[in-house]
Amino acid sequence: MSLSSFFGGLFLPLMTDWELAAIVVTLLLSAYLISNLLAAIFLPPPGRRYAVHPRFPMVSVVLPVYNEPLEVVRASIASWKAVRYPGFEILLADDSTEPIAIRDPSVRVIRRTNREGFKGGALRNVFDQLDPRSEWMVVFDADFLVDPDVLVRLSEHYRPGVGAVQGFQAMGRNEPPRLLTRFSEACHEVANVLLAGRYRLRGFIGVQGTVEAYRVEAIRSIGGIAPYATANEDLDTSFRLRKAGWKIVYDHRIVGRGMAPETYRVFFIQNTRWTSSTVREYRRHWASFLRSPHVPWHEKVDSALFLLTWTNSLVVTPTLVFLPWVLLSLHLIPLWLSILITVLPLSLYTLPIALGTSARLGLTGWAWYYVMLIPGYFVMFRACLLGLFTEPGFVRTLKESTTTTKEERKASKGATTSPSASLSLPGRRVARPLQRLVCAECGAPLTHREVLFYAVGALDVKEMACRKCLGTAELVRYQGVAAGT
Repeated sequence: MSLSSFFGGLFLPLMTDWELAAIVVTLLLSAYLISNLLAAIFLPPPGRRYAVHPRFPMVSVVLPVYNEPLEVVRASIASWKAVRYPGFEILLADDSTEPIAIRDPSVRVIRRTNREGFKGGALRNVFDQLDPRSEWMVVFDADFLVDPDVLVRLSEHYRPGVGAVQGFQAMGRNEPPRLLTRFSEACHEVANVLLAGRYRLRGFIGVQGTVEAYRVEAIRSIGGIAPYATANEDLDTSFRLRKAGWKIVYDHRIVGRGMAPETYRVFFIQNTRWTSSTVREYRRHWASFLRSPHVPWHEKVDSALFLLTWTNSLVVTPTLVFLPWVLLSLHLIPLWLSILITVLPLSLYTLPIALGTSARLGLTGWAWYYVMLIPGYFVMFRACLLGLFTEPGFVRTLKESTTTTKEERKASKGATTSPSASLSLPGRRVARPLQRLVCAECGAPLTHREVLFYAVGALDVKEMACRKCLGTAELVRYQGVAAGT
């Protein structure tokens, strides 16, 4: 067979069919993503209202740590110690090569001697050592900062039948910001808006690995976190919770702010891990998920479309190899369709502006999308193959200690006030330090309604007082004004 007959009789028809398949997949995926964006913008969120007598159960806050810069961890701990909630404990799940040098009596450090099971193994190890009173386990990555009301907002969703809660993962702590970190920040903004749209359309919602909360009872009922080795314990847990009938809630008001990768190598390593481990967990769970009587059909359909967001590179990437021949044979793809496919990402990055995303950030994300398009597709193509045919391992996303701001480093100094650390070892009984809110005047524990007031309505108040002491102080001030003093 001559070269001309090969290209004309075999290669060109094959290339045409593949290009058409890629166009169909791209249009289907784009329609799915834009429908989620529009749902997030125009559909009202599910009703939210605090109970008349709110209940704040005991919570264990877990911060997984693996060779994180010390000042990054200290800044995170400092932000958690400013959280306003009646009672919670802070635990560091330390898998670092060298023990982390945290000397704070209010923080429990639980260190493992091996990294079996990666992050999921660390969480499983910590889960067995939670305070017996804890009803919820809250997980935030060690580089994330939180607002003082984060646990109160999470508690709004501690309702019967809810097995997990997912919040908004925000980037933007990198200082100074770079184009790559801005692009990563824009991608996270888009991802969280898409997640909000899927939640409002009653699609498949899973926990995302950080800024999340698990009901202890629910986790016990499904056999714990990561009962087998996996690099994507969050999606594994999400599938198992949903198959068991537990609900997963998303709330964009629960915010954690983390650091984005600062080098292209780390950025692509992170995306390789996310993609390959997601495909792997679908390979493990999806068949039983589709058969589960606890999962409605529309959620099963949504899970298939969500999988397409990770695997569309299997179809699209080969077309990039065909690109030179496509440019020479423009009749294969109509010009209007080529323009449409090119413009579609503009919607993904600019529509979230209607929900408060910075216009500059959205335009930066859209412009940089084209810079990352070709290398990104090849990286995801390889990652999909790894997820289909191998067992992907866990690779930590490196954080640069220089990205913490001066204010954060100053705040983190308060996390090193004691020369002794709470170290949990097998067979050793340790104290369980708790963070509690008490009245600054009389020392009495604040009631649930008082905590709710300070955590949501009076974040700028530094010293908190109970209603009785607050009333006495106001009476004295009023008498002084009336007397002209």
